[in-house]
Amino acid sequence: MALKVLWLDHKSTPYAKRLELPAGLDVRFVSQEEAVAQRDWPEVLVAGNPDETLLDGAELRRVIVPWAGIAGALRERAGARPHLTVHNSHYNGAMVAQHALALLLACSNRIVSADRLMRRGDWGNDEDERYLGVQLAGKVALLLGYGSIGQALRPLLEALGMEVRAYRRRPEPDADIRQYGEEQLHEALADADAVLVSLPHTPATSGLLGEEELALLKPTAVVVNVGRGPLIDERALYQALAEERIMGAGIDVWYRYPKEGVRTGVFPSEYPFHELPNVVMSPHRGNDVLDWPLAAAEDVVKTLTVLAQGEERNVVDLRSGY
Repeated sequence: MALKVLWLDHKSTPYAKRLELPAGLDVRFVSQEEAVAQRDWPEVLVAGNPDETLLDGAELRRVIVPWAGIAGALRERAGARPHLTVHNSHYNGAMVAQHALALLLACSNRIVSADRLMRRGDWGNDEDERYLGVQLAGKVALLLGYGSIGQALRPLLEALGMEVRAYRRRPEPDADIRQYGEEQLHEALADADAVLVSLPHTPATSGLLGEEELALLKPTAVVVNVGRGPLIDERALYQALAEERIMGAGIDVWYRYPKEGVRTGVFPSEYPFHELPNVVMSPHRGNDVLDWPLAAAEDVVKTLTVLAQGEERNVVDLRSGY
């Protein structure tokens, strides 16, 4: 029998409707209201953060989240239902890696601050160290997280001539790059010239970089965060940047977000990061490239195809959160 799937409205839905679905799948594209009415039909639900009503469907056994990361609420709800398996999507690994690289280069070469000066007709002062960048070749790049984003970043950073190292929960003893475990975080940070954060937000990673950790970084170090804002302590990061204890930061993920439908007049932190010249700010757009919804839809279909064949793909460990 075909695998029965309810696919809730999402930006990827119009693209998914145009895909040629393989045999073995019976997919219905539905609104929230339609999903509630049909909740006892599907074996698989494609939805970002379904509520308990949908999770209690009689036949439901799997939930596919059509983006990277799962909401804490879904983690709790699914954890309370041991019969459910949650799957994630990593379609955007290369996209976010590209954005992280752009933020790193913008910070290390002071691209934004130079642009602002030139728009005023000011060519800057090439004898003032505050206007000088940092050459990345020969420097150490530390990946905080070595999942799809970190692994996509590695060859990009190596192409710049950087030595790439990784911090992860379970280091691989025979890995071809140096890897640090949880107890080695401080050692890893002290050696790093660039720190690129792509970890998921879980209770274990919240506040991973605080005042003590940021104090270990070199004054020429650059921090890039494309994971989640709360991975880095908000106040500690602002102070380190305001006091120029680190060279700069490229930030795509934040501490405060606008409500749905509101796109202006909302600053992303209670601290004035927007006033700091050594910060490159990005409005959570790491995978905002043309046709990203198509890539998301294709990845969900790939997971559904694997499930229909009786195999597994992108299963989330609900205890760790990823």
